[in-house]
Amino acid sequence: MTRLWLVRLGKNGEREAAALEDNNLRIGFDLTEDISHLKDREALIGKMAELFPNDKPNKHRNFAAQINQFINVAETGDLVVTPFKTTGTIGIGRLAGPYKAGPNGEALRPVQWLKIDLPRDTFKQDLLYSFGAFMTVCEISRNDALKRVQAVLDTGKDPGDGGLPAFVKGPTLKPSANNETTEAADQAVNLELLARDQIERRIASVFTGHDFTRLVAAILSAQGYRTRVSPPGADAGVDIVAGNGPLGLDGPRIVAQVKSGSVTVDQPTLQGLIGSIQDTHADHGLIVSWGGFTSAVRRRTNELFFRVRLWGREELVDNLLAVYDRLPEDIRAELPLRRTWTLVLDDEGEVDP
Repeated sequence: MTRLWLVRLGKNGEREAAALEDNNLRIGFDLTEDISHLKDREALIGKMAELFPNDKPNKHRNFAAQINQFINVAETGDLVVTPFKTTGTIGIGRLAGPYKAGPNGEALRPVQWLKIDLPRDTFKQDLLYSFGAFMTVCEISRNDALKRVQAVLDTGKDPGDGGLPAFVKGPTLKPSANNETTEAADQAVNLELLARDQIERRIASVFTGHDFTRLVAAILSAQGYRTRVSPPGADAGVDIVAGNGPLGLDGPRIVAQVKSGSVTVDQPTLQGLIGSIQDTHADHGLIVSWGGFTSAVRRRTNELFFRVRLWGREELVDNLLAVYDRLPEDIRAELPLRRTWTLVLDDEGEVDP
């Protein structure tokens, strides 16, 4: 029977590039040797005590449970969901083989990537809640999660489960000591990430078409630029021009292209912006794309660092939050936000010291 697993690739996404390059999932945990002889969680607890002698037994059990799921419980053919920290997207893969020890002893599972660039709002809020669990490895089984992820693969849409979402029921923060698997919906979650998901959904529903360009212009104005927005309709590749000084004539001068909805910016669009920089005598270019960028465009980020900036939805929200208090009242009325305080948890759901 196929199962669905959440597998994270580093607290800061440090193992994501390698996983996409060689199609092997890596989970860390300071493993430096072959552990194929450790066949269950109890056997792994002793190994964790050896590797982390200063940690409490509860953390040893927690780590052992996650590693056991990765190397012993998850089977070839199971589906894997991986939220990518480096791109803000979600990947879906299928386990393509059993556990093996890598060249440095790291725990590996071969994976066949099926999707690597799904926007987070592809999924409904209850699944995003499970995807936000503070665990490196755990199972996602509630709310018809497996069927819904398979539906996303087939149709690109999450049909929902028609029942009460897990986030309404509320999580149980500690897994049962008697189970071989831990369920994502029972774990502490990244509340900051869930809040950003809600902000993104609001932006996507309220700021569509030309209103999305208006939002970008408001952010630039709050950053100190004088802006001019092209009227709706054909814009010849220039949606916003922005500059400094009383008249907006001082540098740095920026020309911006803005894409709302699901449009993915490709190389021709990027080259068009570079041409607009020259045509308008601007200093820099900015492309804002809610639907993201092709991998070919993203690969040019460093090459074009001093000429072009790329804002996907993550960069847009970062810049919006940084100047939110300085945005016009009408924008804040359409996107009402309030600062909140919460405990900072680590990747195991414990309070971060």
